[in-house]
Amino acid sequence: MAKFEKILGAIIAIIMLLKLFIRFPFGALVLVFSVFILMLLYFVLGFALFNNIPLKKIGKKEAYKGVSTMRIIGSIGAGFALLTLVVGIIFVFMFWPYGYVNLTNGLVMSGIVLLISIIKIGTTKNDASFYKRMIIRVGIISAVGFLLRFTPTETLFEATCHDCPASYIEAEKAMMNDPENPELIKKADEEREKYYEQK
Repeated sequence: MAKFEKILGAIIAIIMLLKLFIRFPFGALVLVFSVFILMLLYFVLGFALFNNIPLKKIGKKEAYKGVSTMRIIGSIGAGFALLTLVVGIIFVFMFWPYGYVNLTNGLVMSGIVLLISIIKIGTTKNDASFYKRMIIRVGIISAVGFLLRFTPTETLFEATCHDCPASYIEAEKAMMNDPENPELIKKADEEREKYYEQK
């Protein structure tokens, strides 16, 4: 499962980078689908993934030998924290509503997981590799989250909308600065429609 997680992570990273530089067909669809699979992996199978339990041995008692109940509970919590963080990252990257709220919640929860892992790595010897893997995993995803959290929305929009007309970019940026203004919303909708009709 760890290899599958790395493959999904690589696909997501490549598509996000490509989206910043070029527009390609079905890129957003592949990105959202890959993130959805990763979220399911963290939420449903996180306890097995983080404890290196193979998928075919999840139902077997001997697979859990040496894994404490607290470590299973911690793995479930870490899976939920990473799920929330990944949801926040994709929401911000795709400019969906409440992206920054989800991202902030995910960063806080992942920060707690990171802090507990750092404390535990110093106090336990037999579970040190588990906590090292957790620190690396949470650290990488949190770094992406922090980068997106502190990148202005307008800058991210300009980067992902590289072939958009200036009037569309300006209308979207104005709406982002005042999202409750009905006139700006209407203007952004009109410019968006014009842009997509031209494509």
